[in-house]
Amino acid sequence: QIIFSQNEASNWYFGQRAGLNFNAANGTVTALTDGQLNTLEGCTSISDTDGNLLFYSDGRTVWNSLHQPMANASEALGTGLKGDDSSTSSGLIVPKPQDPNFYYIFTVDEPHHFNSAAFPDQVDGDGVNDGLMYSLVDINLNAGLGDVDPLEKNVPLITYDITNPAEVDFKCSEKITAVKADDCSSFWVISHFTNKFYAFKVDVNGVNTTPVISEVGPEVPVSGYRRNALGYIKASPDGSRLVVAHLGFATTLAGEAPGGVYLFDFDNDTGIVSNEQILYGPENGDSPYGVEFSAENGKVYATINAGANGSGPSSVVQWDLESADIPASQTVI
Repeated sequence: QIIFSQNEASNWYFGQRAGLNFNAANGTVTALTDGQLNTLEGCTSISDTDGNLLFYSDGRTVWNSLHQPMANASEALGTGLKGDDSSTSSGLIVPKPQDPNFYYIFTVDEPHHFNSAAFPDQVDGDGVNDGLMYSLVDINLNAGLGDVDPLEKNVPLITYDITNPAEVDFKCSEKITAVKADDCSSFWVISHFTNKFYAFKVDVNGVNTTPVISEVGPEVPVSGYRRNALGYIKASPDGSRLVVAHLGFATTLAGEAPGGVYLFDFDNDTGIVSNEQILYGPENGDSPYGVEFSAENGKVYATINAGANGSGPSSVVQWDLESADIPASQTVI
């Protein structure tokens, strides 16, 4: 996932050392084969305003423009970030407003049931569900190649009820997105857990660690983690809507159940989420995962994997946001 304007999204690195370069000047798209990232899920990359690669990440390691791990953000060196390359949205890069030398990387761990109190004898990864965190990248460090600031690294953001042991066990879903705020000089970083959206403001002063919390939409049972944690959240380019894919609504740990796709209004002035619309409900018996808006904000899409465990055929579904009845405009494309 990328927050961008102009040429900041010119270089994508994703998958198993795959990449793409988008050249806006001549309208070409070229494959890149020099990437070091190897992941089946979350990834993030960013370039400067001229389209030159700055860095990219799988949520654990951050590679600079020479494809070298940053010293303060390398899993191999034991100094990595606290995301997980098996998290839907393991990392998200947001530029610090009005300061081209600093970038924030928001990371989301995979909330694994083996790291919960129900499995005291098993662990996954570092043995802790780390939840949502952020780290600051200073591009001036390492002779201009950049590195993570050790004084502002893996800073936790609270997206759960600290009095609820089940929520403390998992801390966050695998969902994170960002969009420009109404003032056009700051950003909202948005995550979701159980039945609440958490919107964090990023402005010239940095990351506001006190979120705007909106309780809206269906409750995704924490009792059905980790599978219930999967699925994307995306904001529309104009910042007026959010779309969310919940892979499932299971009620037992590591269980599988059908999920759904939901559309919401988003106030990018206040950070408030409201007005739930069900686009694709669990009664269909399927498992949604990916979501995205069209560039002109007129349509929204989801990838739907057939069956409660998502192992069936996959399809791309479209809804018309200009329709008088948006859910009824559903079509498989």
